[in-house]
Amino acid sequence: MSGRMPKENLEIVRRSFVAFQAALARDDPGAWFDSEAIAADAEWVMFPGFPGPPSYRGRDGFVEFLRTWTEDFEDWSIELERLIDAGDDRVVALFRQTATGKGSGVPVELHFGQVQELKDSRVIRIRNYPDPAEALKAAGLPG
Repeated sequence: MSGRMPKENLEIVRRSFVAFQAALARDDPGAWFDSEAIAADAEWVMFPGFPGPPSYRGRDGFVEFLRTWTEDFEDWSIELERLIDAGDDRVVALFRQTATGKGSGVPVELHFGQVQELKDSRVIRIRNYPDPAEALKAAGLPG
């Protein structure tokens, strides 16, 4: 267990998300890895059933994941709804994602969760869960 206070971990994850949004705004999602809040070799772990590799690592891996995840959508956006300290240098992040299907024009909305693991003041692993309650449960928190 590190000496960091829970508030610091929440702030690191918050800064990481701000950097991610800025990278998206520049149409350069890989620039997220230029942020001090995320490790260069951070691992992005997908939920079971995701069509693709079970995890992606580093800038190139993340860019590949994001392209795969968003290629069938227009107007894709993501907003951070809540951060919860889970102890042991872990933060649960709950998100809302919206988009429109490219072919169908159908609007879609997804609420999902992540457990983000930190080391040396950087996010090193992000485990994705298709349901916020699953992320809370995985972190040992009440859903």
